[in-house]
Amino acid sequence: MKYETIKSFILTVLVGISLFLSYILWSYHPNYESFYDTSYINEVNVGGTEKTKNELVEPIEIIFQNEGKITSFTNPSERRSFYKDLASWVLYDYRITDSNGRPEEEKKYIELVFPSAVPADLIINLFTFHEDIDPPNWSFERVFLVLDENEHIVELVVLSVDDRKQITAKIEKMEAYDELSASFDSEELADYISFGSANEPIYLPKERLKMSSKTLIASSIEPEQFINALFSNPSLVTPNTREAYFTDGQRGMEVVHDKRKLEFINPIQSSFEILDSYELLDRSVNNINEHKGWTNDFIFEEMNNSSNYIRFRLYYEGFPVFDHYNISIIEQEWREQELYQYARPLVQIGNLLNSEEIELPSGQEVSSLLEKSQRIDVENIDDIQVGYALTYIDDAHSLTLEPNWYIFQQGEWIKFNLEDDEQELQAEGGD
Repeated sequence: MKYETIKSFILTVLVGISLFLSYILWSYHPNYESFYDTSYINEVNVGGTEKTKNELVEPIEIIFQNEGKITSFTNPSERRSFYKDLASWVLYDYRITDSNGRPEEEKKYIELVFPSAVPADLIINLFTFHEDIDPPNWSFERVFLVLDENEHIVELVVLSVDDRKQITAKIEKMEAYDELSASFDSEELADYISFGSANEPIYLPKERLKMSSKTLIASSIEPEQFINALFSNPSLVTPNTREAYFTDGQRGMEVVHDKRKLEFINPIQSSFEILDSYELLDRSVNNINEHKGWTNDFIFEEMNNSSNYIRFRLYYEGFPVFDHYNISIIEQEWREQELYQYARPLVQIGNLLNSEEIELPSGQEVSSLLEKSQRIDVENIDDIQVGYALTYIDDAHSLTLEPNWYIFQQGEWIKFNLEDDEQELQAEGGD
Protein backbone atom coordinates (compact mmCIF):
# COMPACT_ATOMS: atom_id res chain seq x y z
CA MET A 1 0.00 0.00 0.00
CA LYS A 2 1.33 3.42 -0.94
CA TYR A 3 2.29 5.92 1.76
CA GLU A 4 -0.22 8.53 0.46
CA THR A 5 -3.01 5.97 0.58
CA ILE A 6 -2.21 5.11 4.22
CA LYS A 7 -2.23 8.80 5.14
CA SER A 8 -5.62 9.30 3.46
CA PHE A 9 -7.04 6.28 5.26
CA ILE A 10 -5.80 7.46 8.66
CA LEU A 11 -7.10 10.98 8.00
CA THR A 12 -10.52 9.61 7.04
CA VAL A 13 -10.69 7.55 10.27
CA LEU A 14 -9.70 10.55 12.38
CA VAL A 15 -12.32 12.74 10.69
CA GLY A 16 -14.93 10.05 11.32
CA ILE A 17 -13.98 9.78 14.98
CA SER A 18 -14.09 13.55 15.28
CA LEU A 19 -17.58 13.69 13.76
CA PHE A 20 -18.74 10.89 16.04
CA LEU A 21 -17.42 12.64 19.17
CA SER A 22 -18.94 15.92 18.03
CA TYR A 23 -22.34 14.23 17.66
CA ILE A 24 -22.11 12.72 21.15
CA LEU A 25 -21.10 16.08 22.62
CA TRP A 26 -23.95 18.03 21.00
CA SER A 27 -26.60 15.40 21.62
CA TYR A 28 -25.66 14.84 25.27
CA HIS A 29 -28.16 16.23 27.78
CA PRO A 30 -26.65 16.10 31.24
CA ASN A 31 -28.92 15.29 34.17
CA TYR A 32 -28.35 18.35 36.33
CA GLU A 33 -30.57 16.83 38.99
CA SER A 34 -27.70 14.48 39.80
CA PHE A 35 -25.67 17.53 40.81
CA TYR A 36 -28.52 18.79 42.95
CA ASP A 37 -29.99 15.54 44.09
CA THR A 38 -33.04 16.29 46.26
CA SER A 39 -33.79 12.68 47.11
CA TYR A 40 -32.13 13.25 50.46
CA ILE A 41 -35.05 15.47 51.48
CA ASN A 42 -37.22 12.44 52.18
CA GLU A 43 -34.67 11.38 54.79
CA VAL A 44 -34.59 14.72 56.64
CA ASN A 45 -36.34 14.66 60.01
CA VAL A 46 -36.16 17.74 62.23
CA GLY A 47 -38.07 15.98 65.00
CA GLY A 48 -41.69 16.54 64.02
CA THR A 49 -44.28 14.59 62.04
CA GLU A 50 -46.03 14.63 58.67
CA LYS A 51 -49.56 16.04 58.42
CA THR A 52 -52.38 15.78 55.92
CA LYS A 53 -54.28 18.83 54.72
CA ASN A 54 -57.43 17.81 56.58
CA GLU A 55 -55.38 17.62 59.80
CA LEU A 56 -54.12 21.17 59.29
CA VAL A 57 -57.35 22.81 58.10
CA GLU A 58 -60.20 22.66 60.60
CA PRO A 59 -62.97 24.89 61.98
CA ILE A 60 -62.02 26.99 65.00
CA GLU A 61 -65.66 27.31 66.05
CA ILE A 62 -68.67 24.99 65.80
CA ILE A 63 -71.83 26.92 66.65
CA PHE A 64 -75.29 25.49 67.34
CA GLN A 65 -78.18 27.82 66.40
CA ASN A 66 -81.69 26.93 67.51
CA GLU A 67 -84.38 29.63 67.19
CA GLY A 68 -82.02 32.38 68.31
CA LYS A 69 -80.33 30.37 71.06
CA ILE A 70 -76.56 30.11 70.45
CA THR A 71 -74.38 27.43 72.04
CA SER A 72 -70.92 25.97 71.40
CA PHE A 73 -68.15 23.83 72.84
CA THR A 74 -65.90 25.51 75.39
CA ASN A 75 -63.60 22.47 75.34
CA PRO A 76 -61.70 22.34 72.01
CA SER A 77 -61.20 18.57 72.25
CA GLU A 78 -64.98 18.10 72.18
CA ARG A 79 -65.19 20.36 69.14
CA ARG A 80 -62.51 18.41 67.30
CA SER A 81 -64.12 15.07 68.13
CA PHE A 82 -67.51 16.30 66.90
CA TYR A 83 -66.02 17.60 63.64
CA LYS A 84 -64.15 14.34 63.02
CA ASP A 85 -67.40 12.40 63.31
CA LEU A 86 -69.47 14.57 61.00
CA ALA A 87 -66.67 14.70 58.39
CA SER A 88 -66.99 10.92 58.01
CA TRP A 89 -70.69 10.97 57.08
CA VAL A 90 -71.37 10.42 53.38
CA LEU A 91 -72.80 13.33 51.36
CA TYR A 92 -75.09 12.95 48.33
CA ASP A 93 -76.70 15.19 45.71
CA TYR A 94 -73.75 17.58 45.31
CA ARG A 95 -74.67 20.86 43.58
CA ILE A 96 -73.30 24.35 42.93
CA THR A 97 -75.93 27.11 42.87
CA ASP A 98 -76.40 30.81 43.46
CA SER A 99 -76.18 31.69 47.14
CA ASN A 100 -79.24 31.87 49.39
CA GLY A 101 -77.16 33.46 52.14
CA ARG A 102 -77.05 32.33 55.74
CA PRO A 103 -79.83 30.03 56.99
CA GLU A 104 -82.89 31.81 58.38
CA GLU A 105 -82.81 32.41 62.13
CA GLU A 106 -85.86 30.26 62.82
CA LYS A 107 -84.13 27.22 61.36
CA LYS A 108 -82.10 24.73 63.35
CA TYR A 109 -78.51 24.58 62.08
CA ILE A 110 -74.86 24.09 62.97
CA GLU A 111 -72.27 26.59 61.74
CA LEU A 112 -68.61 25.71 61.14
CA VAL A 113 -66.31 28.74 61.20
CA PHE A 114 -62.85 28.38 59.62
CA PRO A 115 -59.98 30.73 60.54
CA SER A 116 -59.60 32.16 57.04
CA ALA A 117 -60.69 31.67 53.43
CA VAL A 118 -60.29 27.99 52.47
CA PRO A 119 -60.11 26.89 48.79
CA ALA A 120 -63.28 25.03 47.81
CA ASP A 121 -61.12 22.31 46.22
CA LEU A 122 -60.35 21.25 49.78
CA ILE A 123 -63.89 20.07 50.54
CA ILE A 124 -62.96 16.66 49.08
CA ASN A 125 -60.38 16.43 51.90
CA LEU A 126 -62.64 17.83 54.62
CA PHE A 127 -65.84 15.90 53.89
CA THR A 128 -66.86 12.54 52.45
CA PHE A 129 -68.80 12.50 49.16
CA HIS A 130 -70.61 9.53 47.64
CA GLU A 131 -69.65 10.49 44.07
CA ASP A 132 -66.64 12.14 42.43
CA ILE A 133 -67.15 15.90 42.44
CA ASP A 134 -65.61 18.87 40.66
CA PRO A 135 -65.28 21.71 43.22
CA PRO A 136 -65.44 25.35 42.07
CA ASN A 137 -62.44 27.67 42.18
CA TRP A 138 -63.72 30.04 44.85
CA SER A 139 -63.07 29.98 48.62
CA PHE A 140 -65.19 29.72 51.75
CA GLU A 141 -64.97 30.51 55.47
CA ARG A 142 -68.29 29.19 56.77
CA VAL A 143 -70.15 25.91 56.38
CA PHE A 144 -73.69 25.21 57.60
CA LEU A 145 -75.44 21.97 58.47
CA VAL A 146 -79.16 22.72 58.25
CA LEU A 147 -81.58 20.25 59.83
CA ASP A 148 -84.82 19.68 57.89
CA GLU A 149 -87.28 18.70 60.58
CA ASN A 150 -89.96 17.67 58.07
CA GLU A 151 -87.90 15.24 55.98
CA HIS A 152 -85.37 14.37 58.71
CA ILE A 153 -82.36 15.02 56.51
CA VAL A 154 -79.31 17.28 56.94
CA GLU A 155 -78.26 19.71 54.21
CA LEU A 156 -74.65 20.85 53.96
CA VAL A 157 -74.27 24.43 52.69
CA VAL A 158 -70.83 25.87 51.84
CA LEU A 159 -70.98 29.64 51.22
CA SER A 160 -68.44 31.42 49.04
CA VAL A 161 -66.58 34.28 50.74
CA ASP A 162 -68.23 36.81 48.40
CA ASP A 163 -71.65 35.35 49.34
CA ARG A 164 -72.56 34.87 45.65
CA LYS A 165 -72.32 31.09 45.26
CA GLN A 166 -72.85 28.01 47.38
CA ILE A 167 -72.25 24.27 47.38
CA THR A 168 -75.04 22.08 48.70
CA ALA A 169 -75.15 18.38 49.50
CA LYS A 170 -77.27 16.14 51.72
CA ILE A 171 -76.70 13.65 54.52
CA GLU A 172 -79.61 11.26 54.07
CA LYS A 173 -78.93 8.87 56.97
CA MET A 174 -81.64 9.05 59.62
CA GLU A 175 -78.99 8.23 62.25
CA ALA A 176 -77.03 11.36 61.27
CA TYR A 177 -80.11 13.56 61.63
CA ASP A 178 -81.00 12.06 65.00
CA GLU A 179 -77.44 12.38 66.28
CA LEU A 180 -77.08 16.00 65.18
CA SER A 181 -80.50 16.89 66.54
CA ALA A 182 -79.64 15.36 69.92
CA SER A 183 -76.29 17.19 70.02
CA PHE A 184 -78.11 20.50 70.56
CA ASP A 185 -78.92 19.28 74.10
CA SER A 186 -75.37 18.12 74.88
CA GLU A 187 -74.03 18.96 78.33
CA GLU A 188 -70.74 19.87 76.64
CA LEU A 189 -72.32 22.99 75.11
CA ALA A 190 -72.31 26.41 76.78
CA ASP A 191 -74.24 29.59 75.98
CA TYR A 192 -72.63 31.96 73.49
CA ILE A 193 -73.39 35.45 72.18
CA SER A 194 -72.76 36.98 68.76
CA PHE A 195 -70.73 40.13 68.13
CA GLY A 196 -70.21 42.22 65.02
CA SER A 197 -71.96 41.98 61.66
CA ALA A 198 -75.00 39.79 61.01
CA ASN A 199 -73.42 38.14 57.95
CA GLU A 200 -70.09 37.31 59.59
CA PRO A 201 -70.75 37.26 63.34
CA ILE A 202 -68.04 36.61 65.90
CA TYR A 203 -69.11 34.18 68.62
CA LEU A 204 -68.07 34.62 72.27
CA PRO A 205 -68.79 32.51 75.38
CA LYS A 206 -71.42 34.22 77.49
CA GLU A 207 -70.03 33.16 80.87
CA ARG A 208 -66.54 33.42 82.35
CA LEU A 209 -64.00 30.79 81.35
CA LYS A 210 -61.94 28.69 83.72
CA MET A 211 -58.54 27.93 82.21
CA SER A 212 -55.01 27.27 83.40
CA SER A 213 -51.77 29.19 83.21
CA LYS A 214 -49.11 26.59 82.36
CA THR A 215 -45.36 26.15 82.62
CA LEU A 216 -43.92 23.61 80.18
CA ILE A 217 -40.57 22.21 79.08
CA ALA A 218 -39.12 23.88 75.97
CA SER A 219 -36.65 21.87 73.88
CA SER A 220 -34.53 23.26 71.04
CA ILE A 221 -34.29 22.13 67.42
CA GLU A 222 -30.77 22.37 66.01
CA PRO A 223 -30.82 24.69 62.97
CA GLU A 224 -28.17 22.58 61.18
CA GLN A 225 -30.88 19.94 60.66
CA PHE A 226 -32.56 22.27 58.15
CA ILE A 227 -29.51 22.57 55.87
CA ASN A 228 -30.36 19.38 53.96
CA ALA A 229 -34.01 20.41 53.73
CA LEU A 230 -33.54 23.97 52.46
CA PHE A 231 -30.36 24.00 50.35
CA SER A 232 -30.08 22.29 46.95
CA ASN A 233 -26.46 21.33 47.57
CA PRO A 234 -25.76 21.10 51.32
CA SER A 235 -22.04 20.49 50.74
CA LEU A 236 -21.72 24.11 49.53
CA VAL A 237 -23.21 25.61 52.69
CA THR A 238 -20.79 27.47 54.92
CA PRO A 239 -21.79 28.42 58.46
CA ASN A 240 -20.96 31.62 60.26
CA THR A 241 -21.65 30.36 63.77
CA ARG A 242 -20.80 33.68 65.37
CA GLU A 243 -23.63 35.39 63.51
CA ALA A 244 -25.79 32.23 63.34
CA TYR A 245 -25.95 32.51 59.55
CA PHE A 246 -25.68 29.81 56.87
CA THR A 247 -25.31 30.36 53.11
CA ASP A 248 -24.41 28.56 49.89
CA GLY A 249 -23.55 31.87 48.22
CA GLN A 250 -27.12 32.44 47.04
CA ARG A 251 -29.59 31.22 49.63
CA GLY A 252 -29.37 32.25 53.27
CA MET A 253 -30.60 30.82 56.58
CA GLU A 254 -30.44 32.89 59.76
CA VAL A 255 -31.13 31.94 63.37
CA VAL A 256 -32.69 34.81 65.36
CA HIS A 257 -34.32 35.65 68.69
CA ASP A 258 -31.89 33.72 70.90
CA LYS A 259 -31.91 30.67 68.61
CA ARG A 260 -35.68 30.31 68.88
CA LYS A 261 -36.58 31.16 65.29
CA LEU A 262 -35.24 30.27 61.83
CA GLU A 263 -35.54 32.55 58.78
CA PHE A 264 -34.67 31.28 55.29
CA ILE A 265 -34.57 33.27 52.05
CA ASN A 266 -33.91 32.26 48.45
CA PRO A 267 -33.52 35.66 46.71
CA ILE A 268 -32.46 34.35 43.28
CA GLN A 269 -36.08 33.84 42.22
CA SER A 270 -36.92 36.86 40.04
CA SER A 271 -40.09 35.74 38.23
CA PHE A 272 -43.45 35.64 39.99
CA GLU A 273 -46.68 33.88 39.16
CA ILE A 274 -49.69 33.78 41.46
CA LEU A 275 -50.54 30.27 42.65
CA ASP A 276 -54.14 29.28 43.17
CA SER A 277 -55.13 28.68 46.79
CA TYR A 278 -55.20 24.90 46.69
CA GLU A 279 -51.82 24.65 44.93
CA LEU A 280 -50.25 27.03 47.46
CA LEU A 281 -51.62 25.01 50.38
CA ASP A 282 -50.63 21.70 48.80
CA ARG A 283 -47.10 22.85 48.00
CA SER A 284 -46.50 24.26 51.47
CA VAL A 285 -47.83 21.20 53.31
CA ASN A 286 -45.77 18.83 51.14
CA ASN A 287 -42.63 20.92 51.64
CA ILE A 288 -42.91 20.88 55.43
CA ASN A 289 -43.82 17.18 55.38
CA GLU A 290 -40.59 16.44 53.49
CA HIS A 291 -38.54 17.34 56.55
CA LYS A 292 -41.19 16.35 59.12
CA GLY A 293 -41.47 19.95 60.20
CA TRP A 294 -44.75 19.82 62.15
CA THR A 295 -43.00 19.88 65.50
CA ASN A 296 -46.15 20.66 67.51
CA ASP A 297 -49.86 21.13 66.80
CA PHE A 298 -50.16 23.67 63.97
CA ILE A 299 -53.37 24.82 62.25
CA PHE A 300 -53.78 26.70 58.96
CA GLU A 301 -54.50 30.35 59.71
CA GLU A 302 -54.22 32.48 56.58
CA MET A 303 -53.03 32.73 52.99
CA ASN A 304 -52.52 35.64 50.59
CA ASN A 305 -52.47 34.68 46.92
CA SER A 306 -51.18 38.04 45.75
CA SER A 307 -47.82 37.22 47.39
CA ASN A 308 -48.09 33.39 47.52
CA TYR A 309 -47.96 33.69 51.31
CA ILE A 310 -49.31 31.09 53.77
CA ARG A 311 -49.28 30.88 57.56
CA PHE A 312 -49.89 28.15 60.14
CA ARG A 313 -50.29 28.93 63.86
CA LEU A 314 -49.21 26.89 66.86
CA TYR A 315 -52.09 25.56 68.97
CA TYR A 316 -51.94 24.10 72.45
CA GLU A 317 -54.84 21.98 73.70
CA GLY A 318 -56.97 23.46 70.94
CA PHE A 319 -56.23 27.14 71.70
CA PRO A 320 -54.06 29.42 69.50
CA VAL A 321 -50.68 30.56 70.82
CA PHE A 322 -49.39 34.12 70.37
CA ASP A 323 -46.07 35.81 71.09
CA HIS A 324 -44.32 39.09 70.40
CA TYR A 325 -41.75 37.74 67.91
CA ASN A 326 -44.10 35.47 65.91
CA ILE A 327 -42.18 32.42 67.09
CA SER A 328 -45.49 30.58 67.33
CA ILE A 329 -46.11 30.58 63.57
CA ILE A 330 -44.80 28.81 60.47
CA GLU A 331 -44.95 31.00 57.37
CA GLN A 332 -43.82 30.57 53.78
CA GLU A 333 -43.72 32.50 50.49
CA TRP A 334 -43.28 30.86 47.09
CA ARG A 335 -41.92 32.02 43.74
CA GLU A 336 -42.72 29.77 40.79
CA GLN A 337 -41.65 26.27 41.83
CA GLU A 338 -39.24 27.42 44.53
CA LEU A 339 -39.57 28.23 48.21
CA TYR A 340 -38.74 31.94 48.48
CA GLN A 341 -39.05 32.60 52.22
CA TYR A 342 -39.59 30.33 55.21
CA ALA A 343 -39.79 31.31 58.89
CA ARG A 344 -40.50 28.89 61.72
CA PRO A 345 -39.89 28.18 65.42
CA LEU A 346 -36.85 26.26 66.61
CA VAL A 347 -38.58 25.36 69.87
CA GLN A 348 -40.78 22.40 70.73
CA ILE A 349 -43.28 22.47 73.57
CA GLY A 350 -42.73 19.52 75.88
CA ASN A 351 -44.23 18.12 79.07
CA LEU A 352 -46.21 20.12 81.60
CA LEU A 353 -44.25 21.23 84.67
CA ASN A 354 -47.02 22.96 86.61
CA SER A 355 -50.29 24.83 86.13
CA GLU A 356 -52.49 27.29 87.97
CA GLU A 357 -56.20 27.74 87.33
CA ILE A 358 -57.38 31.24 86.46
CA GLU A 359 -60.69 32.77 85.38
CA LEU A 360 -61.01 34.80 82.20
CA PRO A 361 -63.61 37.54 81.73
CA SER A 362 -66.74 36.48 79.88
CA GLY A 363 -67.45 37.24 76.26
CA GLN A 364 -70.27 39.45 77.50
CA GLU A 365 -67.77 41.59 79.41
CA VAL A 366 -65.41 41.73 76.43
CA SER A 367 -68.25 42.73 74.10
CA SER A 368 -69.47 45.45 76.46
CA LEU A 369 -66.02 46.99 76.90
CA LEU A 370 -65.28 46.91 73.18
CA GLU A 371 -68.51 48.73 72.42
CA LYS A 372 -67.47 51.51 74.82
CA SER A 373 -63.74 51.55 74.04
CA GLN A 374 -62.23 54.72 72.59
CA ARG A 375 -58.99 53.10 71.42
CA ILE A 376 -60.44 50.18 69.43
CA ASP A 377 -62.64 50.63 66.37
CA VAL A 378 -65.24 47.88 66.56
CA GLU A 379 -65.87 47.99 62.82
CA ASN A 380 -62.24 46.96 62.16
CA ILE A 381 -62.43 43.84 64.33
CA ASP A 382 -62.32 40.67 62.20
CA ASP A 383 -62.10 38.10 64.99
CA ILE A 384 -61.92 37.65 68.75
CA GLN A 385 -60.48 34.56 70.39
CA VAL A 386 -59.19 33.17 73.62
CA GLY A 387 -55.55 32.16 73.24
CA TYR A 388 -52.30 31.66 75.09
CA ALA A 389 -49.58 34.30 75.47
CA LEU A 390 -46.22 32.53 75.14
CA THR A 391 -43.28 33.71 77.24
CA TYR A 392 -39.85 32.05 77.49
CA ILE A 393 -38.14 31.65 80.84
CA ASP A 394 -34.47 32.51 80.24
CA ASP A 395 -31.90 29.80 81.04
CA ALA A 396 -34.60 27.48 82.38
CA HIS A 397 -35.42 25.59 79.15
CA SER A 398 -39.07 26.22 79.79
CA LEU A 399 -41.91 28.53 78.78
CA THR A 400 -45.23 29.76 80.12
CA LEU A 401 -48.62 29.87 78.42
CA GLU A 402 -50.94 32.48 79.90
CA PRO A 403 -54.63 32.52 78.80
CA ASN A 404 -55.85 35.83 77.40
CA TRP A 405 -58.37 37.45 75.10
CA TYR A 406 -57.05 38.42 71.64
CA ILE A 407 -58.49 40.68 68.95
CA PHE A 408 -57.69 40.43 65.24
CA GLN A 409 -57.86 43.72 63.36
CA GLN A 410 -56.07 45.15 60.34
CA GLY A 411 -54.15 41.90 59.85
CA GLU A 412 -52.73 41.77 63.39
CA TRP A 413 -53.56 39.89 66.60
CA ILE A 414 -53.61 42.19 69.65
CA LYS A 415 -53.84 41.14 73.29
CA PHE A 416 -56.95 42.71 74.78
CA ASN A 417 -56.28 43.72 78.38
CA LEU A 418 -59.65 44.29 80.01
CA GLU A 419 -58.13 45.93 83.08
CA ASP A 420 -56.54 48.66 80.94
CA ASP A 421 -59.82 49.34 79.17
CA GLU A 422 -61.79 49.42 82.43
CA GLN A 423 -59.34 51.98 83.83
CA GLU A 424 -59.65 54.01 80.64
CA LEU A 425 -63.44 54.05 80.87
CA GLN A 426 -63.33 55.00 84.55
CA ALA A 427 -60.99 57.90 83.75
CA GLU A 428 -63.33 59.09 81.00
CA GLY A 429 -66.30 58.86 83.33
CA GLY A 430 -64.49 60.75 86.08
CA ASP A 431 -64.90 57.95 88.64
